[in-house]
Amino acid sequence: MAQSIEEIKESLEAPTNRIVNGVQVDLTSEEADAILNEWAENERAKQLDEEANGYKYNRAAEYPSIPDQLDDIYHNGIDAWKATIKVTKDKYPKP
Repeated sequence: MAQSIEEIKESLEAPTNRIVNGVQVDLTSEEADAILNEWAENERAKQLDEEANGYKYNRAAEYPSIPDQLDDIYHNGIDAWKATIKVTKDKYPKP
């Protein structure tokens, strides 16, 4: 489950400076808070995306390559191919 913005912010270290035209400049507390909020929001969006779509990435990593799948269909038929693919689909179900 995705963390709250506050939980994420607690795990991050607030920035203290930035580089402007090659010179290091200290950030005001408002600037540091704004950057920290942006980082936390980006991390939360990433976590939510992983929850919603993680199964897609996991499936894609485990499926055989397209040429191997086509070869499987040619030599063993659609039903055998479906059985091969079903193992991965069952391992990583849609949420």
